[in-house]
Amino acid sequence: MIRTLTTVFLAAATMALAACAPNLDSLVRQSTGVAHPPRSGPAPAASAGSFRQIPLYTYKVVTSWPHYRWAFTEGLVFQDGLLLESSGLYEKSALMQVVPGSGQLLERQHVPGEYFAEGITVFRNRIYQLTLSGAGFIYHHKSLQKEGEFAFEGEGWGLTHDGRHLIMSNGSNQLKFIDPDTFKTERTVNVTCNGVPLKYLNALQYVKGEIFANVWQTDYIVKIDPGSGDVTGWIDLKGLLRPEERNDNTDVLNGIAYDERNDRLVVTGKRWPKYFEIRLEEVQAANT
Repeated sequence: MIRTLTTVFLAAATMALAACAPNLDSLVRQSTGVAHPPRSGPAPAASAGSFRQIPLYTYKVVTSWPHYRWAFTEGLVFQDGLLLESSGLYEKSALMQVVPGSGQLLERQHVPGEYFAEGITVFRNRIYQLTLSGAGFIYHHKSLQKEGEFAFEGEGWGLTHDGRHLIMSNGSNQLKFIDPDTFKTERTVNVTCNGVPLKYLNALQYVKGEIFANVWQTDYIVKIDPGSGDVTGWIDLKGLLRPEERNDNTDVLNGIAYDERNDRLVVTGKRWPKYFEIRLEEVQAANT
């Protein structure tokens, strides 16, 4: 029954977000000052006195390599030169260890079938993995052997950390900062773009003092100030996966990994055929 209700909720949420996608494009255009192809629907109104111009970034593909098409990517992180990936879906969820550059699968730890795996992060040499239902798992950072479990309130979507807290998204516009010892929420920030709440924050990654987040069912990643929740940048990844690379099972952009040692950013998507290492390039606004 729970799975049925979750499936119904996700389907309804997908339809609702698809309907408001034009408005998100309008919000990006309005907040960045960069022209996009015309879209229908008005932009959400920014709060009075809150407007500021926000940088927009596009991308350059540095390289790419194969990604298993069955992997329903919910989380992605670098650890010791390898990629760790959380793959979702009931009865199919797993934690994987993958070689960057080749996509070779080194290790795969299955998640019990009643759980839908979500975001992951590595903190204090432990892998933390969320599930959609409020249960979490802890693994050894090298062997992927399960070492424990934890619980949290609400749904789990994306997960990262800032060196002190676990940072979790739940599909709303809120980010929760969680004590990694007690798993209690210490503070919450509301993510907004010029006063407009930005919902459906999915996979997370902490990058150079900012939080990067996929916006579910879109080709956008947002940069977020972890102190205020303000959107500090938009990353437009439209066209990253070409039409001929898609099939009937190809799903949305999701998964952000940052290799701090080599300063490289890697993204992929659910049931995508490739990982992409990308370099961000700022787009010049029309009024600058």
